Amino acid sequence: MRPYFEKMTQFGKALTESRIKQTEENVALVREVEQQLQEEIEKIKNAGLPAKKINERGQLTIWQRLDYLIDPGTWCPLHTIFNPTDNEEGTTGVIDGLAKIKGRWAVVIGFDNKVMAGAWVPGQSENILRVTDIANA
Repeated sequence: MRPYFEKMTQFGKALTESRIKQTEENVALVREVEQQLQEEIEKIKNAGLPAKKINERGQLTIWQRLDYLIDPGTWCPLHTIFNPTDNEEGTTGVIDGLAKIKGRWAVVIGFDNKVMAGAWVPGQSENILRVTDIANA
């Protein structure tokens, strides 16, 4: 098998100028959606109490805990904006994703202690089940 892969032709080829021009509208649309998603994620990150208040209590926010726990640059969020019952908080308070911890991939789940810490909110159990199903796969 090795010789086959060593001699195999490369996939794809460089885009021509005309092809790049043809896709500019699609690229703009994708960037617009990415911007909207980023704005929604920022709303969730800023929901609830300010991080400073959590830190004054001697605690870390979920985002600070993730920065401490996972290998830099490996965070792949899964359900950050998942809010099936349209909670007024804008979030289920569950933050989950895939990340490397000490070089090994893991499913990571945490709870946002800035938003109704300790309280169960609608949609939270569904979010937890989504990520535990991935962990068990």
